[in-house]
Amino acid sequence: MRARRLHIAFAATMLGGCLLESHPVTDPLPLTSFCGAFFDAICEPLETCDCPDAALRACRAEEASLCPGFPSAALARAVEAGTVRYDGEAASALVRRMRARADGCQGFVSALDWQVRDLFALGGVFEGTLDAGEVCEPLGFELVSECRLGACAPTADGPLCRVSVPEGARCDRLHQCVDLDGALTPERGIERLALRCASDTPGSDEGTCVRWIDLGGPCDASAECWSSRCEMGRCVAGADGAACLGGRDCDSGHCDASGRCSPANAPVGAACATDAACASYVCVDGSCLDAACGVF
Repeated sequence: MRARRLHIAFAATMLGGCLLESHPVTDPLPLTSFCGAFFDAICEPLETCDCPDAALRACRAEEASLCPGFPSAALARAVEAGTVRYDGEAASALVRRMRARADGCQGFVSALDWQVRDLFALGGVFEGTLDAGEVCEPLGFELVSECRLGACAPTADGPLCRVSVPEGARCDRLHQCVDLDGALTPERGIERLALRCASDTPGSDEGTCVRWIDLGGPCDASAECWSSRCEMGRCVAGADGAACLGGRDCDSGHCDASGRCSPANAPVGAACATDAACASYVCVDGSCLDAACGVF
């Protein structure tokens, strides 16, 4: 217990000398208590699993930047108006589930065992009720929106709901293609969750949601390929060492800070610039860490 308190005190000192209190979990969990309890559930396992101080500092710094203003006035209004449904019982269940991952030092995303669609409502904690094209208000918390399976997006007509639709659905500027029924895994970055909107006609933003063609798959045009390169009828990408602008350009899926394709399997302790460079998909303070040490 003493070691744990010293660890927390050290993190608090790095955050400006203010010790962040542990938040009790009640059932149901009040909206005003959610942010603190949620971050406790994310950060405390980092201590149990003997993660580096940098990981805990990053976690508590994120809490310090988000939680003092939570819930925002806009979110409180949305919950009161019913444009966002808050489920306090689902909230307490999520927090307990996250805390339990410390027992086996399980990675954050692996412990969730979510489909992609669950991400839009934080596993049923927050559920937006507005449909595509309805007027919405930014709520000040990235993972919470008034929009059903979507986000409040800036448009020429003001903030409107842009919702996510699955493979086979119609898509346009307010309906984005997302693999909603796919598994949420550490190696699937947010960009990789997207599907492609195959336009009805060239230059149109209306079409049908289809899957990107992966490396080696047959293609007619580069626009069909996840790698954005179709050569001799196959989707291709660069080998290690090839020039790249992003992960799509590389066989490994990782474009390093120097603009070259490199292996995406660096071991724990290796230097890194992005999560994608590490076999664990956790890069904190320039080093690959164990999956259990990831903040998100």
